[in-house]
Amino acid sequence: MGIFRCFGCLVSSGLFYRQIGVSHVAHRPKFHAFQLGKKWMSSLSWIPPDGHDTGVVFYNSASKSKVPFKTIYPGLVSWYMCGPTVYDSAHIGHALCYVKFDIIRRILARVFNINVVVVMGVTDIDDKIIKRANEKKVDFRELSKFYEEEFFADMDKLRVLRPSLAPRVTEHVPFIISFIQQIMDNKLAYIVSDGSVYFDTAAFGRYGKMTPLDRSVDTQESGIKKSPRDFALWKGAKPGEPYWQSPWGRGRPGWHIECSAMANHILGTRLDLHSGGIDLLFPHHENEEAQCCAHSGDLQWCNYWLHTGHLHARDAEKMSKSLRNTISISELLEEHSVNTFRFFCLLSHYRSKVAYTQTCMLEASAHVRRVRAFLQDAYAYINGQLKCGPLDESGLKQKLAQTRVKVKNHLADDMDTSKALSSVMELIIQATKELHTKPTSASLSRSAGTMVAICSYVHYLMEDVFGMSFPSLKDAANMSLESSGRLAHVMNSVVSFRHEVRSYALLKDPTTAQLELPPEDKKVKRKERVPLLQACDNLRENLLTTGLTIKDHNESSTWSVSDGTIVSTEKAKKKT
Repeated sequence: MGIFRCFGCLVSSGLFYRQIGVSHVAHRPKFHAFQLGKKWMSSLSWIPPDGHDTGVVFYNSASKSKVPFKTIYPGLVSWYMCGPTVYDSAHIGHALCYVKFDIIRRILARVFNINVVVVMGVTDIDDKIIKRANEKKVDFRELSKFYEEEFFADMDKLRVLRPSLAPRVTEHVPFIISFIQQIMDNKLAYIVSDGSVYFDTAAFGRYGKMTPLDRSVDTQESGIKKSPRDFALWKGAKPGEPYWQSPWGRGRPGWHIECSAMANHILGTRLDLHSGGIDLLFPHHENEEAQCCAHSGDLQWCNYWLHTGHLHARDAEKMSKSLRNTISISELLEEHSVNTFRFFCLLSHYRSKVAYTQTCMLEASAHVRRVRAFLQDAYAYINGQLKCGPLDESGLKQKLAQTRVKVKNHLADDMDTSKALSSVMELIIQATKELHTKPTSASLSRSAGTMVAICSYVHYLMEDVFGMSFPSLKDAANMSLESSGRLAHVMNSVVSFRHEVRSYALLKDPTTAQLELPPEDKKVKRKERVPLLQACDNLRENLLTTGLTIKDHNESSTWSVSDGTIVSTEKAKKKT
């Protein structure tokens, strides 16, 4: 975190752009009619930016339509992401949001070769933080530090990439004060009797760009504010609350101004991309856009706004702390693997409302098992452990080429991961079918190169792009203490010995097969050899708890590293 904050200081005033060798100056249409006294009557249209086409189309919440994603600078995306308010533990609603944006980030970087700079603001001073700190009788800094560290630890468990920068509000208060002062200098904010500073939506004249405004609000009581729509930029200090000195007296930043000021401080006055949950669209993101335009005089601050749909419990109400219907990330990972949850996130569009149900998680888990089973069989085939009929190399290579094109097209179309996964699963199903054909002769020929190409692509998508972990047989060789492949040799011997014992127990060994026993004698011998079969099963289950999987085929057995989840013996017994 320390290095993030140091970089945050370096990138102000355009230094960030000078460091990476691009111009900080961009075309910015100015707005000079702030004080014309115009009444806001309808939503302002989104201004398509003049930029560099990425080949991606996004649904832009500001335009309410799919539009080409053009960046201010070629090959570079500046992305501000609303981070946590650190007063409590994160739940799976947060997990869904950040995992989905993590997947989008990976797609931009690893499919479309874009340098993505992500800034995630951490709100470490807020009404909720103050209230919770008072309840626990601890300093608000101690409370926020604990939950911030827990949040990033949870994100690490979910394989969410760390942000490029993670600024804290409390460390940017001087810049926030300066940001507010500029808005006041532009005559678009005012001070009230308690020392608070409010944004003047009427004077701004363009409030309501992100979403249609409810006209009934205009008739509501406004209290000390000029208008009920006006919102706090600076909150005057109340007795017993933390405060900072400002030109307007003691106080602290309002919630909306924090993101605007930190994003401007680090990324500059023009932003490519901003994201958050759909609940932040209004008023938070509406207020951010208004504040930044009021500060700089520009017609538009952020060019693209992305929002994730809510996660709902049992297909009903939104999952939130206030409704007391949340599941913590630790509780989630006690029941499901990280792979399963990330697959669950991939199966729906990032903008869709999602229901967290056991059925949905079982579906995701089934997909994970299908991918893992294919990779295990494919690597067994590549390494000569699995025998099958000749592969249709031409058909598989053609399917791979088609899949690569389809997947990229689906991802370019507003990150449609669900359709992309469907295309990948079609490839896996076809390849699996080929691996399960029975050998037609004693030929030892194998089409290993074709299967390696398919496995390489599937691993690339699942691991690099979608952030899941599917260890291959190569990983097993690296698990020995000396990284010399000793484990691979041991496991090959174990699997071979177990296969011989199992064949003997099933009366499939060469010696028993030559006896041509009558059915009644076979029944007796099978019964006598049941303990051997049980011992083979026990060995397989015991190895599974260490992360090693043995899979039995018709004429052979293979082994592989499991999905990365090592289950304790006690936990395994409970599940069975």
